[in-house]
Amino acid sequence: MNNEIGSETISLASDIPQTDPANDAFGYAPFANRIANAVYKTPSPQGLVIAIHGVWGSGKSSLLNFVRYYLTQIQDENQPIIIEFNPWWFKNSDDLAVQFLRLFQKPLIGRTEKLQEIGDLLAKYSSSIGKVAAYYSGIPWLDKFFNFILSFGGKKAMDVPALKKELAIKLKAANKRFVFIIDDIDRLTPTEIRELFKVIKALADFPNVIYLLSFDRKVVADALNASLKVDGDAYLEKIVQIPFSLPTADRLKLRHKLFQELDKILNVYPAQRLDQNYWRNIYYEGLDHYVRKPRDIVRLTNSISVLYPALSGEVNPVDFIALEFLRIFEQEVYELISLNKDKFTGSKNSGHQEDAKLIKFHDTWFNNVAKNKKVSVQALIIRLFPRLESVWENRTFDQSVLSDWRKQMRVCSPEYFDVYFQFGVPSEAIRRAELLSLINLAAFDTLSAGEVLKQASIITRSDGTSKAREYLERLRDVHDDITPESAKGLISILFDLGDELLTPGDNQGGFLSVANEMRLFWTIQELLNRLTKDDWIELIKDVITNKRAIGLIVYFSGIIDRTYSKQESTRTGRDERFDEQFILTMREIVLQRLNVIDEMELLKIPNFVFVIHYWEQLSSNEFVADKLKPIIDSDSYLPIFLEKYLNFEMNQSGNDSVATRYPRLDPKAFETLTDITVLENRVREMLNRTDLIGDQRVAGEQYLRSMKLIREGKGPDDFLSDEEL
Repeated sequence: MNNEIGSETISLASDIPQTDPANDAFGYAPFANRIANAVYKTPSPQGLVIAIHGVWGSGKSSLLNFVRYYLTQIQDENQPIIIEFNPWWFKNSDDLAVQFLRLFQKPLIGRTEKLQEIGDLLAKYSSSIGKVAAYYSGIPWLDKFFNFILSFGGKKAMDVPALKKELAIKLKAANKRFVFIIDDIDRLTPTEIRELFKVIKALADFPNVIYLLSFDRKVVADALNASLKVDGDAYLEKIVQIPFSLPTADRLKLRHKLFQELDKILNVYPAQRLDQNYWRNIYYEGLDHYVRKPRDIVRLTNSISVLYPALSGEVNPVDFIALEFLRIFEQEVYELISLNKDKFTGSKNSGHQEDAKLIKFHDTWFNNVAKNKKVSVQALIIRLFPRLESVWENRTFDQSVLSDWRKQMRVCSPEYFDVYFQFGVPSEAIRRAELLSLINLAAFDTLSAGEVLKQASIITRSDGTSKAREYLERLRDVHDDITPESAKGLISILFDLGDELLTPGDNQGGFLSVANEMRLFWTIQELLNRLTKDDWIELIKDVITNKRAIGLIVYFSGIIDRTYSKQESTRTGRDERFDEQFILTMREIVLQRLNVIDEMELLKIPNFVFVIHYWEQLSSNEFVADKLKPIIDSDSYLPIFLEKYLNFEMNQSGNDSVATRYPRLDPKAFETLTDITVLENRVREMLNRTDLIGDQRVAGEQYLRSMKLIREGKGPDDFLSDEEL
């Protein structure tokens, strides 16, 4: 994959809680306002403890921030003093208690005379106040801490109740409300949670002091149960006077927020129009179930923000989003899919035995899905991979749908599946944007577009094929994006560069390999379908007359000629685009070009054998033999000529795990051009040379083997070993 840092903009949400109710996306602000009013207006609170309960990621911190915001908007002299206490800042229980009291004292410095007196008293006797907490709560660590302080301060234990009474009187007389806000309690360790609640319990009964806590009740109750060996819920009930459960986020608001965030991403990278109907089916059948709290949206959109820019235009956006849901919420299912491409992609199965195996495979993993998620997971998987309808719904698709899935860049298409799980397009692959750029360029600048393909032809990928081959194959996937002008430009380019565009490596593929000329022919046919009959006939006449790729020109003409002749003889399935006059004109143009071709140009043609056979068909054996006589008679050209007739076949027996590649050369293929018997002695002499290159020596050896078989009356498939030769 391309690891270079690009220029695309990626916007990540840090999951920082909202602070301004104006940004409330989930309807929490009204509830926060009611809590703020209660905090402000409750008459003479005496150590009131309010708790907001909610699971992680549900928005508790945002709710507390909204409460803080509303309290700070109070403009009269009775605005509460807000003290934020974060227990994460302190390393041990002693530190926790002392810092708690210091935070209480800090905002009183420099205020009114009454508040300053309270602040001074807190500063002077903070350690002793810690002892007050221990005195009434029986906390051992506070007793130990107090004893240490007393050894230096000279205080007597019996002075402590009086001190607390004095502080209580001053706090009440100050007529000022203090609000301690403590968030994220459920993220502490069980020991830390225990110590925090001990401090709150010990200091909770001061007048005009309110504690506003936020935590997941189950997490904290379990922690208290583990650390104190008590009923955690009962313990909380003794401390918390007013518990609230965070309001469930409105489902419509959650959806709206998710869609809003996804739109931001897709609008920046609008590579493909989103199929709204497909999206609605995918979302409401398989995805909506997973969006339960605000943090779910943050996790999803952060992931998509990072990964989608590298894949924009290379994947179906709906499929990509759906797979991200699986990766985040159903990781085991996601990983299973990524490792079993053959069991999810494609349109149909192989046979009854294979079908049974496939059903067993899918039933096995599906049985492990949580019961409350089965409906959503199954609906989502069937939408993403329609092949599974044959497993769960007894429905199949024929092969024709594969083309549509490929054009839509669906994950169920075998050609696109891997891209979804690579988090980026491999560096040697062609991005859809590159493909569309070539198409658009071909409409008005064939020279530049041709240069793109030429450069692609010299880039060899890891499988040995060229990048140009992928361009040709993928043009079929963007059929609807090819305008008539682009089609004309691309056809012109292919007839100009076709003979040099594809490499020998592009011919590989074993039993199912497709010759380069056939791949070019199919591409041109696809492009011709974008034109009207009159347009493409005039275009073909022009390119076969003026363009350079004589090998492709002859191949294209020969295939059309044979197809038309076959249609004439059978009178069935006739292609109305062809007529006799067009065929005659095309033959005449091709023959004229072949008759004036020089020796070196002829030997450079990649599909030399096809060209010679069709030339003989258009002219005569004698004429073509006379044109090729200088080549065959030349000792320099003879090795090149023989190599043109060499081909390789794949053979695999029942006991072989891989196919074997065998060279073949049949002298009868060119016996109309020369006396193959007389040529035999020259070939023997040729094999004594040391300057043969490529497969020229193999071609000579195969020629001699075949000649021996011919003399013995054997067929060309009989094989002679080197010893027999």
